[in-house]
Amino acid sequence: MLSIGAKSENELWAASCLRVRTFYGFHHDTLNKEDHTKYLTEREFEALTERIAGKRVGFGRVSCINATLPFSKVSNVAYDLSTSCKFSHDNMDLVVVGTLDVNQCIRLPDEIAGMKPKGVGADFARGYLSNVCVAGELQRNGLGYALISKAKMVAKDMGISDLYVHVAIDNEPAKKLYAKCGFEHENEEPAWQARFLDRPRRLLLWTDLSNSSDVSM
Repeated sequence: MLSIGAKSENELWAASCLRVRTFYGFHHDTLNKEDHTKYLTEREFEALTERIAGKRVGFGRVSCINATLPFSKVSNVAYDLSTSCKFSHDNMDLVVVGTLDVNQCIRLPDEIAGMKPKGVGADFARGYLSNVCVAGELQRNGLGYALISKAKMVAKDMGISDLYVHVAIDNEPAKKLYAKCGFEHENEEPAWQARFLDRPRRLLLWTDLSNSSDVSM
């Protein structure tokens, strides 16, 4: 199940939990792991809700897209995931197992900017995917492809013609997924910027939605 433009605070909190769980991945014996996790989740939840509400300078519309599964299906596979990323909707317990944002904007903070389109109206026609993640226990099941396919549909409905995504230069599985979804190489982060931000260099990938006929599930 894919939910578009998630509004429920409980669902956004669950999505924030999955992002922290995926991107930080604290070891089970990390000192004060629970406090660190809670702090980072609170920060991500606050930033996400502000972007969706249009309160972040530099962003136009932002849509959070989540892949969810019933709690009963996830708990047998990954109990920790099912408890940490659970929320309730229509009297049903669900788990966020994949998430991403579609951002309508000229650029993302601390990232190289795309070059298309140019001129007047570019701030409405350019968009970026961010915070793309699928729970490790459920990867290679088509969830990533489904999320990105839905994101392309949403982006096109938002008026975005040129969609971008940043990916670490050494993240081969993600690069293959984006290529499968129609993204092409446009640019790459300068080495000095990656060193300054203390992270692996990133590639900037682009896809054209203006004439796309396969923006569907």
